[in-house]
Amino acid sequence: MDEEIWFEDVEQFLICPRRYCLEKEYKNKRGIISEQETREMMKLGFSVEKPILSTELFGLNLVSDPQAVVPDGDKWKIILNKSAKTFKNKYITEAAFHGYIFSSVGYIVSEVIIVSPYFTKRIDWRDGLTRLFALIENLAELRMQDLPEPKPVSQCKTCPHVLDCTGVLVEKQDLLAIHGLSDKTRIKLIEEGVNNLSAIIQIQELKDISKESLEKLKKKALALIEKKEVVLSQYQELPDGIFLDIESHTSRNFDYLFGVLVNDKYIPFLCENEEQEYRVFADTIDFLDQTDGPIYHYCAYEPSRFSSLSERWSDLKPVFSKIKKRFADIYQILSKHVALPLFTYSLKSVARLYGFHWRTNLDGLRASRYFQLWLNTHDELYLKTVLDYNEDDTRAAKVVWERLNLLRNN
Repeated sequence: MDEEIWFEDVEQFLICPRRYCLEKEYKNKRGIISEQETREMMKLGFSVEKPILSTELFGLNLVSDPQAVVPDGDKWKIILNKSAKTFKNKYITEAAFHGYIFSSVGYIVSEVIIVSPYFTKRIDWRDGLTRLFALIENLAELRMQDLPEPKPVSQCKTCPHVLDCTGVLVEKQDLLAIHGLSDKTRIKLIEEGVNNLSAIIQIQELKDISKESLEKLKKKALALIEKKEVVLSQYQELPDGIFLDIESHTSRNFDYLFGVLVNDKYIPFLCENEEQEYRVFADTIDFLDQTDGPIYHYCAYEPSRFSSLSERWSDLKPVFSKIKKRFADIYQILSKHVALPLFTYSLKSVARLYGFHWRTNLDGLRASRYFQLWLNTHDELYLKTVLDYNEDDTRAAKVVWERLNLLRNN
């Protein structure tokens, strides 16, 4: 059986070939209808929602599953739904992917239409064919090559393979393993002949880098080599508190879930639609106002959203003003005071380092999609999955908080 390639596989290959290789597997064809049913309906000239068609290219079985295909005279138009606010160049490649598959099996595509709440764009899918063919050829060749080397990118922060990739980079003594190391500093190090982790530990001074920054850099390299945390500087004990995590609906631009972990009990404040956002946010800050201790979060998103929402609804500002000084960013404390054997200090990576496991394979974007599926279908399984994901985020933050206190006391 040829390996099945969906466009999401092409997207993953573009972001990180290594993750694509680690996660590729044969997939059951998805969709409301089968490929045979798609062909039968199109032969009758019907529009088809969630069609499925496939064709072979370079020994790979490409599978197309657009939102819809509609007749256009003796040709067809393909519809792709998006939630983005602006048009992205990758949509040209995606249009070529679907247009090529349908046209190659006899259903000539006149155009591909990208539909977003913010724009509609008509694409000549042939414009992306050259790039598409090169990508698929590279995918086919990748099967006969060794696993690609890790290359840190922004999407690594949610990837489950960070621990393994860090190990590979450290084994190679690659400077890319150092969290927060800018390209400018990395190039400067290499120009000075410092081109591996062990060499960093040995240097005594480096031009244009302060002694304090150099010591921090050396400790980060040491943490990677010795595969353990290294305290960069002392910090105060982190008192008991509350853990907060927000989920936002990307396509509708509203915060639909405020998850709170208090006394090890998870409490979700859930919006079922945009109209409920005011009431649910008000309930959330009223609840937080009745508690004591720091309001822990991981990175700056939560206080930023609280600030924006309180600006939108000025009557809620007084309550937010009372609690905002209690917000405490675990990431800022961690990155300032502790070096970890990781190249990214995202919550997903750090909590996994400490043995925490999420019950779902979601990230923020996938959670938003599951939430929309729940709104569309009222299938409680979708909602439960989103709530499990959000609860796990709050519990993961607590795990990191516990580890920070343990490190401080050792």
